[in-house]
Amino acid sequence: MTELPRPRKRPKQSRSAELVRAIREACLQILDQEGAERLTTQRIADVAGVNIASVYQYFPNKEAVLAEVYENQLAELADQASAEFRRIWKLSSESFEGTLRAIIAMEAGFLYQLYRMNPDFYQQYHQALDVRERVNQRTQAESNPSWADWFSQFLAQHTGQLRTGDRETQAFLARHTLEGALTAALRERPEALGEADFREELLALLLRYLLPER
Repeated sequence: MTELPRPRKRPKQSRSAELVRAIREACLQILDQEGAERLTTQRIADVAGVNIASVYQYFPNKEAVLAEVYENQLAELADQASAEFRRIWKLSSESFEGTLRAIIAMEAGFLYQLYRMNPDFYQQYHQALDVRERVNQRTQAESNPSWADWFSQFLAQHTGQLRTGDRETQAFLARHTLEGALTAALRERPEALGEADFREELLALLLRYLLPER
């Protein structure tokens, strides 16, 4: 796994923390409004309204700024996932298919959001920027079950709808089929992550595996 670029140092005072926040927000603004090709340390300094020496005081290069931006974004996505997971948890007792669709939409949406920020950077460092693992850590910190445990419980809850077989094995294979398909899409067809047709095909794949033949 390629290690993320790191800052030179962390801010220790509120004034320096505000400076780093301005640098981070400037990076995000450039990515959103001008595109990754316009991202340089000088441009970050200009948009942040600081001297370039201030940027280099905390970050050795633009990649380190990007890593900081991505780490902050992952924390925000983990917060969003906590809220979304509460909705999915409620949905899980109402609709098997609807729950799978919501899970796929959430995971694909998070990956696509991170990819679009800076495609080249995210492709290079996506293993170190594992949104699924960050979300899993957050949910367990809130005394919720891990993703693997929850998914097994979800299948057991709908056992009457599912085809016969070992539930733990089915849960394992279904989870890794989902994760593998999303990872392959990120690597080979990243734009598909934002396409409704791709998500529906992935849903159909899981349903064909988990439900009995009709």
